[in-house]
Amino acid sequence: MSNHYLDVALGLSATYLALSLLCSASREAIASLFQSRAKMLLDGVLTLLYEPAGLALLRGILPSLQRLLRREAGFDLRGLGRDSLAAAVMSHPLITGQAQAGRMPSYIPSSMFARAVMDTLQQRYGRQTSARSLLAQLGNPALQRTLLALLGEVDDLAALEQALSNWYDTVMARTTGWYKRRSQSVLFGIALVLAVALNIDTFTLSQRLWSDENAAQQSAELAAQMSAQMSAQAAQAAAQAAAQAAAQAAAQMGQQNSVFEPAPVSPAILGTASAQLNSLPIGWPSARLDHLAQLSAGAAAGAVLLTALGWLLTAFAASLGAPFWFDGVGWLLALRGTGARPASSVSGEGAQGQR
Repeated sequence: MSNHYLDVALGLSATYLALSLLCSASREAIASLFQSRAKMLLDGVLTLLYEPAGLALLRGILPSLQRLLRREAGFDLRGLGRDSLAAAVMSHPLITGQAQAGRMPSYIPSSMFARAVMDTLQQRYGRQTSARSLLAQLGNPALQRTLLALLGEVDDLAALEQALSNWYDTVMARTTGWYKRRSQSVLFGIALVLAVALNIDTFTLSQRLWSDENAAQQSAELAAQMSAQMSAQAAQAAAQAAAQAAAQAAAQMGQQNSVFEPAPVSPAILGTASAQLNSLPIGWPSARLDHLAQLSAGAAAGAVLLTALGWLLTAFAASLGAPFWFDGVGWLLALRGTGARPASSVSGEGAQGQR
């Protein structure tokens, strides 16, 4: 296959990869500023303890701004009421000790959560000798029925604590799905904003790379550099993940809500991604939209529609995630003869966009 074909394909793939990296970094910054992981974790706890009314207290613009400003009202546990088990558990020292003052934790091990619930229940209802006698005093029939079903025929406090831990892992697995879907929407929104702001129109970019061999070759070289840097980061991240998994297994800690742990992109890779975008024939003014006034109404509408479709295509491609394009760039580099296909995808985010 002609190197020019591959250079054009590499230029497009590297553009989507660079944009995906910038979008991922922006999404992580937004998640950190608005404490999105902590909010989603608290959503999961409210669902787990069957207190759906409390979910409304965390939604909306005002609570988001309060979390941005690190105000306690952003996580309004007092609004849950004095009898709320979720408020009592999330205010337990075992939980609050895992976050800075004025913030909520974004990760709680299942064993720690179960211990906090058991201690809260025993503080409320006294030290019971059996699990069923403790659950009989719960004023939450749905939670009571769930835990009794998980206990089965066993009537032991240790078994109840293990049942709570298992139930927590189950709900957190579902909460992980919520977070990933929301993150995917945010990623697409950021990608669309950047595509419009930088005027990254896939159709125009393809034409320019095809007609300018130097630009296509320069993009391919930057793609090779970015791929090498990301391969090195992926190897380091894989080693760290293996060490962390071993430590968690040794401590018998649940890993179901690991989605709440961020996977930052290194500054070196972000720098290369920015260089990739700076090297491309993108930006304003737009050749297609420059002379709209001189076109007929139909031609002007067609130009605007084609440009909008180009932006949407760029945003959709970027929202597939950096690992998807990382693998694609690796395959193209192997075909081009300038690099080997990477052994694995970038750690920390699924091919559909994900921590």
